This record gives sequence, structure tokens and C-alpha cells, in this order.
Amino acid sequence: MNDIYIPETPQQLEPQWLSDVLSLGGVRVTSTQQQVLGDGEGFVGDILQLKLQFDAQTDAPQSVIAKLPKLENRAMGELIGAYERENMFYMTMANGLPVNAPEMYYGEFDRDAASEKQEEILRSADKLPSFLHGVMNKLAWWIAARKNRRYILLLEDISDAQPFDQLAGASREDYAAILRAVAKLHAHYWGSDDLSNHFWLLPMDIDINMRYQMMLRARANYEKLFADVTQQGMGTYLDELQEQGLSIARGLCTGPITLLHGDLRLDNLFSRDGEVVFIDWQLVRRGPPAYDVAYLLSCGLHDQESADPLLAIYHQALVDAGVADYSFEELLADYRLALKSVLMNLSTVDQVDLGSGRGVVLLEAWMQRLLWRLQTDT
Repeated sequence: MNDIYIPETPQQLEPQWLSDVLSLGGVRVTSTQQQVLGDGEGFVGDILQLKLQFDAQTDAPQSVIAKLPKLENRAMGELIGAYERENMFYMTMANGLPVNAPEMYYGEFDRDAASEKQEEILRSADKLPSFLHGVMNKLAWWIAARKNRRYILLLEDISDAQPFDQLAGASREDYAAILRAVAKLHAHYWGSDDLSNHFWLLPMDIDINMRYQMMLRARANYEKLFADVTQQGMGTYLDELQEQGLSIARGLCTGPITLLHGDLRLDNLFSRDGEVVFIDWQLVRRGPPAYDVAYLLSCGLHDQESADPLLAIYHQALVDAGVADYSFEELLADYRLALKSVLMNLSTVDQVDLGSGRGVVLLEAWMQRLLWRLQTDT
């Protein structure tokens, strides 16, 4: 384990430690005021705003955002590599983004020699016979729960920006602006060979079999948790995924590859000075751009009209950014596959502690909107 002191709880984010890691040029933090941000906003991590007091005048930020693993969901976050992935993203890629993201002031975590071989390990595991996937999943959970790796990020506080609200949803005008920014991000990394040089930036197709088996095991719990949408027709799509989930997910991954945010929902987006700001990069991957688009539209588009006009805006923004090898018809076909892939991935939410407040209501709203998108757009 790293011999650098890395706080594991909010109580350990003490003034002395903050003074040491923030490079304040001799000024010291004398006290902090902590506020937990958002029930239902950080499912695998704790997100805190730290308002700082200093012993002298300084140009240093008056508040920062701290991100730590959420102890009750730590095994899940470790299992999917969320913490390491976000730390590595901010340390190696965030400064080169064509879109806005919070600045990183400090990041550190415990290294693990196995991490650099995770793509090889996951590809091998994904090829195992299906009857072994349940055993492998339990073993992976057991290992993840016992690693106890420490992670910390101190990021720019963007509370001056206007947050989007996933529960409230967003207008089509807002979606148009967001999709133009998403297209800018995707176009920048379109077909980039450099994406495969980052061991932590896993490809979307690496664990298709495991995700499919997880969906099969989770289906009964999903139908209990979301009985309303199941009765409204979601069961039909779950039946289709049970029969064709592997071919649907594989079909989606045969298209173009780019940098995916991976958790592109409205709660992870802000608007500042007319620009979209992207936060929470824990699920960043490389893969098919339509997945980000389907994920985004399914979470907060709260009408039952076709998404085609919004998809046309996204596609035109790709073209304007120089993408010339992806037709609108290809986008539509990939988007339809992506909606079903989103359902396959979200069907395992029973393994995450959603709390008892906003998180539960948010997921219920998301499932309803996803059902509308599937019924309208596929």
C-alpha cells in the first residue's frame, strides 16, 4: 500500500493535510466547513464541499470538492474500477479535453500491480463458460471487498455553475446544447489509436458476457424493484435481451470507437457561461459513441416524442467537427442497440445501495423514461 497518507473518511480531511497537498505557497488552512453534496448523486463515492479558512490572504480556492469511496458501496466501486479510473483520468487526460471539466488540485491512490493487466484478465474471464460467470462474479466481489485501496481527489468547486437536474429532466433545447458538446468530445477522440494506450481506459466490449450473465441473475430483482415499468412493457425488452443480449451488445461494439464518458446523465452535467461542464468520470471507457447518447437521452428526456431531431443535431455537430465516416442512418441503428444495452447494464442496479431518498426516486424515473425511449425510438 502507498506510504503517502490518503484520507479514507470525511473526518480525516483535516486542515494540516489540506495545507500540505494544496501547494498554497506557505499559507495554511486553519479550518474547514464540510457539506455532503446530494443524496443520490454519488452512488459509489462520497462527494463533499470543503469551504476553507486560511491564516493569511491568498488567491487559493476558497472551497474545493473532495471525492472519496463510499464505504457501503466500496466493493462495487472497486469491482468496476471506478475510483482508479477517475483518478487516472484526471491525472493523465483531463487537461487535454476539448470540453470543460473541473480542474484537479490533488489526486492520489494506492497502486495495484494487477491494474495494468486488467484488460487481459477481463478478456480471459469473459471467455469462460457461462456457468462459471456466477462463480467468477462472487470471487471478484470477494476480492474487491478486501482490497481496501484508498483514493482521494480534490477538484475545482463549480458551484457557480448551473446544475442540470436528472430527476426534473431537461428540455429539448437544453438537450440540443448538451448533445453539441458531447459531439465535440466524441469527435476529438474519434477512432484515436491513443485510447488503447491507457490501461485503465477499458473497451466497452471487454466484459459483454459477464454483463449479460449479471443481467440474467438480476432480472427477478429488477422486476420487483421496478414493477410498474415491467408491467407497462419493459418485460418485453428484458425478454429480448435474455434471448439476444449478447448479439445486441456485440453489434453495438462493431461501430466507431471514441472516448465515452460512460455515466453521461444530467446530474453529471452543469452549464457555465453558456458552456457544458462534465463531471464524474468514474465510468469513462472507450467504445461506441451511441452508448453515451442513448444513456443521456434515456435518463432525462421526459416526453414520448421521437428523439430523431435531437440525434440529427448530434450527428450534424459530429460532421461539423470533421467526422465524415458515420452516416445518420448508422447512428440511428447504433442508438437503437445502445438503448437496449443501457437497459442491460442498468438492470443490475439491485447490487448498489441507492439509499432511501432521491436515489430510489431517480432510478424509478429513469426506468420510466428509458421505457418511453425504447417504445418510441426502437
